[in-house]
Amino acid sequence: RFFRMLEAKLIKAQRKLSRMVRFSNNWYKQKTKVARIHYKIKNSRSDFLHKLSTQLINKYNAIAIEDLNMKGMSQTLKFGKSVSDNGWGMFIAMLKYKA
Repeated sequence: RFFRMLEAKLIKAQRKLSRMVRFSNNWYKQKTKVARIHYKIKNSRSDFLHKLSTQLINKYNAIAIEDLNMKGMSQTLKFGKSVSDNGWGMFIAMLKYKA
């Protein structure tokens, strides 16, 4: 839930960015702040997935992955952001190359 942790901060920064005059110096500074928040979310998720996939590979000899329709789950169920935030595709790719 890395997106959820920084969601309020991201919303505030994006709202501030949207009210600024485009291509001004302050707009560029705020754009950098928004990008930094996105970067932190990305790195946090990636770090967690690396640690979890490494732990699973070291602990188990065989790992089976269920083929889930993540897009359908995010659209039909009430926890769409949480489904989108978990990085399922990245996790599967990490498991494949680490195994």
